[in-house]
Amino acid sequence: MTVQQMVRDAMAGAAGESVEVKAAIGAAAAANSVPPPAATEMGTLWKILILALSVVLVIALAGIIWTVVDGKESTSPDVIVTVFSSALSGMLGLFVRSPNS
Repeated sequence: MTVQQMVRDAMAGAAGESVEVKAAIGAAAAANSVPPPAATEMGTLWKILILALSVVLVIALAGIIWTVVDGKESTSPDVIVTVFSSALSGMLGLFVRSPNS
């Protein structure tokens, strides 16, 4: 649901209210709208996010390999596998198209 739809729904729900209530709804909608970042900032944010997730993936993969090669029975790679799979899922989720577009 977009911000415009939410404002329309709120205004429809406040149809019988006073002008002050409707003005407060409009002011709240204007205060809560966040402008989208510029295209150059989006590229920078995207690169930072991908780089950070890639670093987490490499560190987690190295940790998995280390715990397997370690050979100790007491060492469990379960936590590191969880970190790796979560980071991989997050990175793959960035490339999935939004259902709204």
